[in-house]
Amino acid sequence: MDANTMMREQTKEISTFTTQTIIRRWGNSQGIRLSKEVLSQMDLKEDDTIGISIYNGKMTIEKVNKPKYLNLAERLETFYKRPIDEIYVESTQEVDVGDPVGNEIW
Repeated sequence: MDANTMMREQTKEISTFTTQTIIRRWGNSQGIRLSKEVLSQMDLKEDDTIGISIYNGKMTIEKVNKPKYLNLAERLETFYKRPIDEIYVESTQEVDVGDPVGNEIW
């Protein structure tokens, strides 16, 4: 691989995309719309989570890769950093809170 080819490949990895948009009212807040091009460049789609950082007056938006949990057990194991069978549970008994006092229907 010659030096020119290496330079072109390195340049591909460090790409710059610049665009402008307008801040608009969105309910009681303000919002910006991201164009299809921006979403494509960032590999974003609807309902993805993003992180916004502000440093020295500059805003950076990054895609947040949330872990995917299949069920509650996996989420608890990740949070407590141990298998589900080793997680301490204070009590598994139901608690009687007394008779209904309003229009509750059970």
